[in-house]
Amino acid sequence: MDKIILQAHELFKDAGFNYAICGGFALEMCAGKKYREHGDFDMSFFEDERQKVLQFLHSNGWKLYARYVDFADRKKYLANHLLHLVEDPGDAKWDDCENFAAVLPDSYAKAHFVERAGVYTFAFDEPRLTKLDFIKVSFRKRQGESFMAAKTPLHMDKAILHSNGVPYMAPEFMLYLRTPEFCSWHPLQKPKTEADFNTIIPLLSAEQKDWLKAIIKTAYPGGAPWLDGILEGGIQ
Repeated sequence: MDKIILQAHELFKDAGFNYAICGGFALEMCAGKKYREHGDFDMSFFEDERQKVLQFLHSNGWKLYARYVDFADRKKYLANHLLHLVEDPGDAKWDDCENFAAVLPDSYAKAHFVERAGVYTFAFDEPRLTKLDFIKVSFRKRQGESFMAAKTPLHMDKAILHSNGVPYMAPEFMLYLRTPEFCSWHPLQKPKTEADFNTIIPLLSAEQKDWLKAIIKTAYPGGAPWLDGILEGGIQ
């Protein structure tokens, strides 16, 4: 298992809240092997434990940045690459923010000042992550024993899986987040997306494929031509 995954597990295992490895590292855990490089490290936490998570990171020396929003319209995200510096994690103004970046002072991800006070963008000093010093933090909702994913919930024991005791997000949900609605499909991202689908789709059970088809149908009611053939054998 990748050392960065183990570093994350060591950091959070006794923190007193739930967590799961996400993104490409979660898919790597599903595959049981490393099949591509990773540019960042994603983790997911539950919305109802938000304050515990943010305060834990803050008290352990991590700088926090929230995805930039227009506070006149708190649901309006202005740009994915702009971030607010979070000086007080307990401030209620961050309550609507679903995505944060947690950065250690010597991280390979260097924050650079942009235009106005408290607004930053990131530049990466190295081509890939080599240690746990940068975490993309996301908060997800749960209701009872269900993990709320759009309008197609997953039972909790199917949403969060484990590999050698380390929790990670279900691969079918991670692939859903790699679809065009969430992923820019920038030319630099396309090889990663193709590698993810080609590697993971053959590993999914019929039940996992059915769930993925259902949630994609919900997200793309007009159809998703790009998906033709993917669920049966990966991207051709």
